Amino acid sequence: MGSIYLLNPYFLYSQTRQPDKIIYNGSGKFTLQVFGMYVSSAELQNNIKSSISFVRDASIELKGGYGYGAEITYNPNISNFDVLFYISSEYLKAKDDELVLRFENDSAANTVRFTEEYNMIPFEAGLKWNLPVSSERFKVFIGGGGGIYFGNRTRSIGPYKTSAVTRKPGFSMNVLAGLEYFIERNLSLDFEFKFREANFESEDRFDSDQITIGGNIYSLDNPLYSRILVDGTRLSAGIKYHF
Repeated sequence: MGSIYLLNPYFLYSQTRQPDKIIYNGSGKFTLQVFGMYVSSAELQNNIKSSISFVRDASIELKGGYGYGAEITYNPNISNFDVLFYISSEYLKAKDDELVLRFENDSAANTVRFTEEYNMIPFEAGLKWNLPVSSERFKVFIGGGGGIYFGNRTRSIGPYKTSAVTRKPGFSMNVLAGLEYFIERNLSLDFEFKFREANFESEDRFDSDQITIGGNIYSLDNPLYSRILVDGTRLSAGIKYHF
């Protein structure tokens, strides 16, 4: 005699049901990112208005610095193109106190240490493209754009310190590449390399036209017309919210 088995429908459902698939970023079109950054180096073009070409083109290497910033992106969801538009701003500050300046007059010469401090605030915009090698959770992207760069610098030689007269922002294009990894549905970590020639021009003045070193009096360049070129690689790491 055959046997009849009663099956629990819930049991069958629980055996065949698959876990819900996590859709990273959902249908969000915007992201907001905050990040920390490091710029590897900069350059000081010390006499950009000199009539002597080799003086005008001479430059001093400066240390890079650290900063922070924020970025907003927009995804227009263009079919077959994983492209995002971005706008960003940041604040960078750096100080180099290991520089040497040489003074000369008719009877003597001396070298002294001096300090350069500068900060920069860029405003940039452009686009990013997620490469086809990206997955839903891990993305590789490239991109580029342009920006305007505002800044300030100060030179200190012993007790003598410059004050600002005028500032002129600079413009530059940039290219970038990076990685993004989702740690939650709408939260990801972002790592980026950016290459640019961010710059601004500066006119500064000492309170005095002369400086005394070792009992000798030397003339100070007054005012100073210079350009800060922040051309080192910018490395950043941040956390990004998708909405």
